[in-house]
Amino acid sequence: MVLFVMMLMPCFAVAAETEANLVAEISFQAKKAYADSFKDVTLDVVFTDPEGAQKTVPAFWAGGNQWKVRYASPLTGTHRYRSNCSAKDDPGLHGVEGRIEIKPYTGKNPLYRHGPIQVAADRRHFEHADGTPFFWLGDTWWKGLCKRLTWEGFQELMADRKTKGFTVVQIVCGLHPDEGLFEPRWENEGGKPYLTRDFSVVNPKYFEYADRHIEWLIDAGILPAIVGGWARDWGMPAVGDAGWKRHWRNLIAHYGAYPTTWLFAGEAGGWAFKGTEKQWTDVAMYARKTDPYGRLATMHTPGSSRTGVIDQSVIHYDMLQTSHCDWDAVRMSISAIKESYSATPTMPTVVGEACYEGHMQLNHPDIQRHLFWGCMLNGAAGHTYGAAGIWHAGVEGDPGITPVYDLTTGART
Repeated sequence: MVLFVMMLMPCFAVAAETEANLVAEISFQAKKAYADSFKDVTLDVVFTDPEGAQKTVPAFWAGGNQWKVRYASPLTGTHRYRSNCSAKDDPGLHGVEGRIEIKPYTGKNPLYRHGPIQVAADRRHFEHADGTPFFWLGDTWWKGLCKRLTWEGFQELMADRKTKGFTVVQIVCGLHPDEGLFEPRWENEGGKPYLTRDFSVVNPKYFEYADRHIEWLIDAGILPAIVGGWARDWGMPAVGDAGWKRHWRNLIAHYGAYPTTWLFAGEAGGWAFKGTEKQWTDVAMYARKTDPYGRLATMHTPGSSRTGVIDQSVIHYDMLQTSHCDWDAVRMSISAIKESYSATPTMPTVVGEACYEGHMQLNHPDIQRHLFWGCMLNGAAGHTYGAAGIWHAGVEGDPGITPVYDLTTGART
């Protein structure tokens, strides 16, 4: 649920009303034209809550002469804001003031009722901001934002997962695994997210459709674990540090106000893809600094997230990627959980990728059950399931991946 507020004139204090933890969206209209709005104009909005604390929230370019900022807070009362733009001479973007009145939340969505997800005091589990335990039961929809998974199909899958008790969906908003830069299969209904290799030209239409999907998950009480994109092989060299940082600022501006968790990159660093750990640590540090909400974050790394960075303070929990090799995946996952559990610094641990059901025509339901219980009984804070066909959004006529690799377009579970 989002409250929309339009700034109709500069420096005019607009009052809006929303509820605690719900997102208020405020629009700003530029008074000048810019040759490259996405790269050349930086807009932040400084919010001051009723207790006097301030948050500097990045805004995103929404196309044309429009910028938007999204804000949420658990505190009731009057919140004031003032825009701060790099284009100081544009009265539509710089120095615009307003206020938001936040009332108590009246709904039943646990992500709003209990507040954002955080690491519990024991450093082993997750909980909501009010101390209510949060159990991570994830599903893998890496390519769930591409157009192969239609809007109707997305809603159907979401309803199925909600009924079955899933609480997390891991989903990529950026570079897809197993697909090269700018392949048509990367698109959603609005096209590709960026139009250049270095992510310097954004496509706002892509994010409009991505917004709808992310909001739908949250409205169902499912936490989106948003992956900034796949890093394996070509992700860092092709896009570069500056491009990834632009992308992360854009993601945080779009989704930071929502209850979410960040996966800085997929298959970045670790035992299989060494050599970029410092670069990814720099990107993670930039994202952590840019995110005013301090959402939980990690890496998706072959092996352990701990090995994907050179400074473990940039991650809040350890996400393990173990094996897709049938019963070996069970043994390797249990071993990895034990190793992570005994490592320092102490942090919650989940297997975020192991042995998708039906993947490579293997990995059947009995293995899935052993994976879940083997991990949970050895100290995991939750577990992520995966199914062949769903993770790569395979549909009839377009499997989304080499057919020999996965013959199925769906899953039995």
